[in-house]
Amino acid sequence: MIHKNIKYAANAIFLAAISSSYVVAQNTDGEEVKQSSLVAGQETAKVYERAFFDQYIPQTARDMIDRLPGFTLSSGDNLRGFGGAAGNVLIDGERPSSKVGGIEDALGRIPANQVARIEVIRGSAGSGEAAGQAVVANVIRAKQGAAGSWEVKLERAADGKLNPSGEFTIVRQISDWKTSTKINGLWERYPLAGTRTQLDTAGSLLSSQLEDRPSILAEGFISSEAERALAGGTLKLTGRFGRSAFLPDTERLRFDGRLPDGNPDSRFSIDLDSVFYEGEFGVDWNKKLNNWTAKLLSLSSFQTWEQEQLSTSEEPINSNISSSLFSRKRDQFESVFRGSLTKSTNGRFKPEFGGEIAYNRVDNQLALQSQDANGVVTIIDPPAANVLVEEIRSEVYSNLIWQVGGGLSLETGIAAEISQISVSGDAENSQSFFFVKPFATDIYDVSAGVQLRLGVRRTVGQLDFSEFAASASAEDDRLLAGNPALGPDQTTRATFTIDLRSEKRGAINVEIFHEWRNDLIEQARLPSGSFGSANAGSGRVWGVTTNASAPLGFIIPGGLLEVEADFRDSTFRDTFTSLNRDISNVESPTLFAEFRQDLPDKKIAWGVSYRAPQKRRFFFANEISFTRDGGQLGAFVQSNHIKGWRTTLELRNIDTRNFFRERTFFTPSRADDLSGSEIIDRDRGIFVSLTIAGQF
Repeated sequence: MIHKNIKYAANAIFLAAISSSYVVAQNTDGEEVKQSSLVAGQETAKVYERAFFDQYIPQTARDMIDRLPGFTLSSGDNLRGFGGAAGNVLIDGERPSSKVGGIEDALGRIPANQVARIEVIRGSAGSGEAAGQAVVANVIRAKQGAAGSWEVKLERAADGKLNPSGEFTIVRQISDWKTSTKINGLWERYPLAGTRTQLDTAGSLLSSQLEDRPSILAEGFISSEAERALAGGTLKLTGRFGRSAFLPDTERLRFDGRLPDGNPDSRFSIDLDSVFYEGEFGVDWNKKLNNWTAKLLSLSSFQTWEQEQLSTSEEPINSNISSSLFSRKRDQFESVFRGSLTKSTNGRFKPEFGGEIAYNRVDNQLALQSQDANGVVTIIDPPAANVLVEEIRSEVYSNLIWQVGGGLSLETGIAAEISQISVSGDAENSQSFFFVKPFATDIYDVSAGVQLRLGVRRTVGQLDFSEFAASASAEDDRLLAGNPALGPDQTTRATFTIDLRSEKRGAINVEIFHEWRNDLIEQARLPSGSFGSANAGSGRVWGVTTNASAPLGFIIPGGLLEVEADFRDSTFRDTFTSLNRDISNVESPTLFAEFRQDLPDKKIAWGVSYRAPQKRRFFFANEISFTRDGGQLGAFVQSNHIKGWRTTLELRNIDTRNFFRERTFFTPSRADDLSGSEIIDRDRGIFVSLTIAGQF
């Protein structure tokens, strides 16, 4: 453990040192950025005018955010309600009024020619709108009329199938309303093929399988926003509706006691249909009241998700056919009402007060049955198969930004929430919770380009209400019971951040963090005797996150290197073995690096990118599953020879991208003896795409 931590720290320090050397280098590459005071007495922001992004030929505000030096878009944490899930992007100083589509959807509705500038705010970001974020991007829209953008893409998958996708955005003034609407859709086929190998406790071969698992993702969404002046303030309406279908189709040919030889002993297939419909509607109104700004928000969303898994077994092939059918349905509804009052005048103190009321409802239904080779049907009735979960929650909060002076500022706040969760149906339970969520951050501007930040924050996680009900997976042959007594996890996170920015395109942001997590949700043996999710105890996560942008103009004209890296470790005392282990699904390391060269005079750009393999472990009650999603090597060439159009030819998975998984089994649980293992090794193949985008 110690050696691993030293390695992570050394990697991060080396990356930071290399990147910062580029940041402070004086070079002649790129447009200069400006300093802009947001509020007298408050910190300054780095302002990136629209001309800064011209060489990248952006089509939407989302494209421009991707090109901000030393900045990684965060759509927000998976926290309760609306206030706790703030991301790190504002639009005209305000959060997008959405949870389902969120920041990315709102940015996609803004054509690039509608953006006047983007301000990168380090430190306080205006209290509740993005409180607690180290770096925030504020997209300022231009005051102009109609505009729009479009994009069409055709991709060739590794199996030769063609995947079309496209999106269309239009901004129009309709009477007193300024509207923007985006329509997007895609159809993608993902081939995935390889082998599965089953081993006994000694590592000897028991059987092998050839697996072919192509999958289709088909979806379409429409989102819209309308804004106008009303009652001395500004009224904004937002809406989003769409359908998404994920349709994997799996076939496995099994070979007993040997590796694949072309003469399978049996066949197993899984036909999975997973479809969901979702929608959201929001009303947002704000008004200036002397030295204060009042804001009211109403947001409602729904999602209907249906899943059906039909698995069939033939042994030998075309005979002794048995099957099982898993049907699952989930209807979810959430409604949030929020109000806030923020002091909007200049000064050393900027307080904010507010409250939120939310109602959440999830109806889970699961039906299981099997049929043997003789046609005999057996109904399987797992605990808590049909469960209705309802939550009523209220919260009050107060935030304060204090400009101490001398480059020092303090951002602090506290929130208190009370909630009740009731469960009915196959399982019944009722719980009440009360949480206090304070935070405090010291921000020190050492100089115009250097800022230090020290903070601590306590948060409460969003429960996955589907875990209150039973679930099943034919692919992994796993059945989990529901747990009506689940409660939310809580995290206390301490961070130290350094942010360095040059007057050109160089930037680096490094954050060191440590998290104390309570009531972690992990696999456990439930009172019913079945396995399922439960609040299993406390754990810790620590690490370092780096985001760097280094202009290379002094070596390669128009060259730019961008790196995002995250190194983390964790510890948790296992409920089955009483030994320390990693927390489930803590991924480390994550690393993405891209080199690009922009040659505006030749109207061309090109680049290469690499995403390191993503590794994680899942600790089930009777299984340890190690997953490694292989590294992704990509390359692109981009041209804007047709004025206003951007044409991109891109290759993904040049190294074919390997997906590896090792499952280790124990009987009856991980506290007992090893019972075997399974190794899954699959490849996806190379994808080639052509994308044409433009504005009007």
